[in-house]
Amino acid sequence: MLAHLRLEYFHEFHHSIPLGNNYWAHLWENDAYDSFSEVFIEQEYTDFIPDEIITNILDLGAHYGYFSLWLQSKRPQDEIHSLMVEPAQRCKRSLEKMVQDPKLGGRFQYLQAAVGNPKEESTRFFERPFMGGSLFASSSADYGCEVKTLGLPGEPNFQKQSFDLIKCDLEGAEWDFIIHYSSLLKNSKFLVMEWHSWHQGDGGFPQIEKKLSDIGFKIIKSSSTQKAVGREGEVGLFIAKNLNFQN
Repeated sequence: MLAHLRLEYFHEFHHSIPLGNNYWAHLWENDAYDSFSEVFIEQEYTDFIPDEIITNILDLGAHYGYFSLWLQSKRPQDEIHSLMVEPAQRCKRSLEKMVQDPKLGGRFQYLQAAVGNPKEESTRFFERPFMGGSLFASSSADYGCEVKTLGLPGEPNFQKQSFDLIKCDLEGAEWDFIIHYSSLLKNSKFLVMEWHSWHQGDGGFPQIEKKLSDIGFKIIKSSSTQKAVGREGEVGLFIAKNLNFQN
């Protein structure tokens, strides 16, 4: 009975953890602890945020929105606006509740969509728990679903929009983002990206670094390369600055 309650009704337990500065992280799903630990306990992004005013961010692969919430809780003096993009259906309930939090004053928005080719209306997404969702099938039995593709011309959130920072954690779709959304990148100042060696460019980190350089970005800090967990390959984190950005 307890296992059933935890699986089907975890969100009704209303688990919440104080973050300081009167912000709270709500853990409404039974796999939210992994994401919470990565962002708030391991402090994965601490060394990859520029020491500049950040008030407008695009959070790609937002999962439960903890990156955006973490940054706001760390900088209570700044009113941060975040557009959180996440394709997973399992995250929908949590993100919809987060954007309604009165403490955030309507400054966070949520868009259920997947990074892909904007010329296609939908993208096949393979949903998995514990931050494992991606555009890649893990086996022949892996079943994906069609999710709205993140558009540009028809999406009002991107009309004449520039971002102080784009955070990108797409479990291998980072190459798709760089290729198909370069206009968005060129209009943004900083990019914080978790890269995966199995991205569709097939060239690992060096290929991503070169392509970003072609667009006008310079990587200013990079983590050490780590072995991927649960599959073959490598992962890492970096921050890059747009050398051509103009306010």
